[in-house]
Amino acid sequence: MDDFRVFVIIEMPILDRKYELFIPIDRRIHDIIRVLKNTIPDLSNDYYENNEPNIYSKSSGEIYDMNLIIKNSNIKMGTRLILL
Repeated sequence: MDDFRVFVIIEMPILDRKYELFIPIDRRIHDIIRVLKNTIPDLSNDYYENNEPNIYSKSSGEIYDMNLIIKNSNIKMGTRLILL
């Protein structure tokens, strides 16, 4: 198992989609959002183009600070997140 990444499920209610990803633990939340916006074509729709999305914990509703480094968060293997 790769200790430098965590497996997460990111749900995007605006697109009615869900993505399963391995994300590096040494990155900040805003880096993850930027990569998602650049790699998932549907994220260029009007909502995501005109708004700065946040990542939320699906279980607690917590909004993650954009500067938070993944390894310093409660994001662990199997965590479910929401991009909104």
